[in-house]
Amino acid sequence: MKLFKILAICCFILGALAGITQVQAQPEQTQVEYSSDPAETDIEMADTLRQDGKIWVVVVVLLTVLTGLIIYLVTLDRKVGKLEKQFKE
Repeated sequence: MKLFKILAICCFILGALAGITQVQAQPEQTQVEYSSDPAETDIEMADTLRQDGKIWVVVVVLLTVLTGLIIYLVTLDRKVGKLEKQFKE
């Protein structure tokens, strides 16, 4: 049961973060100023993926991996719970 509570909290936090990113307004397009600081430069790959619509492929792959990981953890938790019950008897 503890695992389910942790997973529920993680899902709630991820959902909240996804909602926040959707609410943010699109930044205005301004002239790009090049600087030597890598933190201030735009990521061209991400912009290209967004323009081509391929960013959703990345999102689907990440969600598939996370879903598989969560399913694996739940089944592992159930197996461990069964073993704990066997040793208590």
